[in-house]
Amino acid sequence: MPRLPTLLALCALIAFQPSSYAAGENRKLTLEDGDRVLLIGDVLIERESNYGLLETKMRQEFPGKKFAVRNLGYSGDTPLGASRASFDPVAKGVEQLEEQLAVVKPTVAIIGYGMAASLEELTYRKNDPALNPDPARYGTEHTPARLKREVAQLMELITKHSAGGKVRFVILGPIAHEDLRGSRPGLPDPAEHNALLAAYGRSLAELASEKNVPFIQAEWKSQGIALDFGTDNGIHLTERGYRALSEGVAAQLGWNVNKESWDKSAVAAEALRSSVLRKNSLFFHRSRPANYTYIFGFRKREQGNNAVEIPKFDPLIETAEADAIAVSAGQPSSLPADPKPATKLEVRTSLPAPEFKVSDGLRISLFAENPLLEKPVHMNWDTSGRLWVATSNTYPQVNPEDLAAQMSGDSAKFGPSTGNDKIILLEDTNHDGVADVSRIVADRLLIPSGVAPDSFGGVYVGASTELLHLTNPNADGVLADRRIVLSGFGTEDTHHIIHTLHWGIDGRLYFHQTIYIHSHLETPWGLVRANSGVAFAYDPNTERLEVHSKGLVNAWGQQEDAAGQTFLTSGADGTGVHWAFPGAAFPPSEGARRLVGSISPGSYPKFSGLELINSPLFGPDWQGNAITCDFRAHRIVRFGFNDFSTETAPKSGYVTKELPDVVRTSDVSFRPITLKMGRTHR
Repeated sequence: MPRLPTLLALCALIAFQPSSYAAGENRKLTLEDGDRVLLIGDVLIERESNYGLLETKMRQEFPGKKFAVRNLGYSGDTPLGASRASFDPVAKGVEQLEEQLAVVKPTVAIIGYGMAASLEELTYRKNDPALNPDPARYGTEHTPARLKREVAQLMELITKHSAGGKVRFVILGPIAHEDLRGSRPGLPDPAEHNALLAAYGRSLAELASEKNVPFIQAEWKSQGIALDFGTDNGIHLTERGYRALSEGVAAQLGWNVNKESWDKSAVAAEALRSSVLRKNSLFFHRSRPANYTYIFGFRKREQGNNAVEIPKFDPLIETAEADAIAVSAGQPSSLPADPKPATKLEVRTSLPAPEFKVSDGLRISLFAENPLLEKPVHMNWDTSGRLWVATSNTYPQVNPEDLAAQMSGDSAKFGPSTGNDKIILLEDTNHDGVADVSRIVADRLLIPSGVAPDSFGGVYVGASTELLHLTNPNADGVLADRRIVLSGFGTEDTHHIIHTLHWGIDGRLYFHQTIYIHSHLETPWGLVRANSGVAFAYDPNTERLEVHSKGLVNAWGQQEDAAGQTFLTSGADGTGVHWAFPGAAFPPSEGARRLVGSISPGSYPKFSGLELINSPLFGPDWQGNAITCDFRAHRIVRFGFNDFSTETAPKSGYVTKELPDVVRTSDVSFRPITLKMGRTHR
């Protein structure tokens, strides 16, 4: 595992406990020079890193104090590291956790579990296959007693690896499941889940009482602090919710409570938070690096010795933290401001267009190139005839040397690999078949690998560990509001992270992760754990996430026909086209009782992207055909589907037949990876 800098461990579990469970005779927590603060828990803690409000409150309370804060929160995690196990058995997760704690040697620990544990019990109670329970891997005991036992074990591990054999602990209870059905009727009734959360909160409060450590409750209304409308889906806090959380923690730990301080000293508070967020971003790259399998894992020899890059984040983190400490004491930041986002792309030399051989009756032309476009990864059309393109200079991982140049203000050495990737919107305003307008509509993204515009001017983006929804364009046209829809997706191998975002005809958003990814996702309906290849289906109206099908090494193509039947292609299987349906499992798929084969007899190259022809621009013999990309042979191929309806003995299912190529060239610069049917105007 990567070496982790010093941390302070925070136990956070938020529920509705009576005041008799306040726990701990001395509830005052004071931070001093040299303290190492670890925030560890499930999504409640994980997303604090995105907002930085709890740490900002700490530094406001103890200005100028030289303590370190590190966030090891992880979606869906247990106190013994189930979400951290990755390729190993779940029991190995605690070994990964111990490696981190041995480096951290924390002096303060705030532990924040409870939401994921209660969601896992909810999932197993319902035995809901759509949420993918996996008893063989994760066991069958999901109870408050187990959580209490494991948090106690975690406290022992933290103490074992502390600097002086003594740690000040804080335990935070799980937040309530907020009932948002009045404004979002598709969300679940939270009554059953809230009963579970109360039980989990009581067990943690009991543990805090037994250990004589502070227990932080979420019910702060008696102190004028409320979490009403503090979540976006019932279980995950918004920025407003985290502001309330920070004030509630302050109130119960004996700190200054001033919920209006953000308004009265907004400039100073936001300057401090900006420094905190810069440090958090650097530590995220250090502790959960993209492309982990190529850096430290079994593929590390395929790209060279990239592991030497990871310790280079350490001095950057220390510099950023020193800046946050100085800013908390009222000093100006000593670091250069982040570069202002570009409004236009850099002009680069373009390659000459390849010479193509095109199928009879078709022609191929260039729609967009640099400087309207750069480093495209995925694309999708919207209903207004605009093309949304995910682009990434950072892929496959962040380079610390580029970040070092940025932090030093050495613009001459700025590199592209800084996690400032973009979504570009292309338009053909004069309808001549060529894009003439290019706008950056989203920036500061980390390796966006899938993009799907909604019907309201916003866009869903798969980026690193998160599925995001971006809305509300500002004066520059950049989508300013960013909601984390789901977090906890694995990043072990960057070209397997969540991708192929695609709206199904059922109104759900489909997307994939592939073979080397392990994801742990908290949803209002339950906990979804997905190891290896999975096709997800997400319903924005209900916040329900389902596993539609499993398997394939690297599925990078999905499309539905007019009857709603789903088809897939893979960039690593060599098995042609697959017919998918709910519950289908394709090889390789761990633990499946029965596997579904390809519908393409024979052996094929690796295919990426998929479209089904349904357009009057193509002749009758093209309708319903599948087209996909053979990126290694520099061609676009075509498949037809056999029609069984005319046979004497009716059969179910499909069989494909390869047809003449759509496009091919010998020019190696043409490596097609996706196809999308669209039109440039209504």
